Amino acid sequence: MHEDEGSTPDKLQAMLDVIARSEPSSGSGEADVGRLKADAAKAANVLIEFYGDAALERARLIERRSPQSNFARLVTAEVGKRGRLPPRS
Repeated sequence: MHEDEGSTPDKLQAMLDVIARSEPSSGSGEADVGRLKADAAKAANVLIEFYGDAALERARLIERRSPQSNFARLVTAEVGKRGRLPPRS
């Protein structure tokens, strides 16, 4: 982990919030779900790059801090899914 417990989660939560709002809504619920999933994948990449093996733990921490956030749940699921993949060679 790069920083102490106090500052990093807040910075990452802010980053995740920005990613979640990064593109304007298209008016189609189906398209919005697709965009939300794509944004969650981007956020998962950031967490994995920043935290490595501790990414899932951090995703869960962010989800606990935002219990009403579907986006936080999607990010946690995406990080968990990727955590089971073999490392790239």
